[in-house]
Amino acid sequence: MRADARRRQRGASLFELAVCAGVFAILAAVLLDRVQRYQAEAEHADVTRQVATLRSLLLVRVLQAEIAGDAAAVAALVGSNPMALLQTPPASYRGEFDKPDEQALAPGSWYFDRKQQKLVYLFTGKKSFHTGTPTQWAFTIKFTRLPTNNAKPPGTQPLVGSVALTQVDG
Repeated sequence: MRADARRRQRGASLFELAVCAGVFAILAAVLLDRVQRYQAEAEHADVTRQVATLRSLLLVRVLQAEIAGDAAAVAALVGSNPMALLQTPPASYRGEFDKPDEQALAPGSWYFDRKQQKLVYLFTGKKSFHTGTPTQWAFTIKFTRLPTNNAKPPGTQPLVGSVALTQVDG
């Protein structure tokens, strides 16, 4: 009876401790994967929200120019920096560059490439096993025009084009 009492007081065996450590490691790996996945999804949602804001501001500028009858103002928006439309750029905006060095820029930041006339977002690279997060997204302001209609009645005004913020890769 004394031997049984001593065995109960010794605690867990080395095998039981190893099993607990293995279960803990598996649970920690699943948790970390989920956290990285949610961080990547949150970053994607934030970039999508920021782009939607820029598109809305661009539309406001186009409508203001159309109301004023200033077609040159609409044409001037082509290739311009969309961040200039914001009253206050986001904290992650690094500025305009002629020759950007993406290795020197911090992940999770925006920059405007003057030479290629595109706004670029560099993702942080937090990937999970389930989703493939892109490394960067690039956007540019392009001129858009509706297709011409060959069957227009004589004297119809020509179609005026507009501009749009379009994704060019990613």
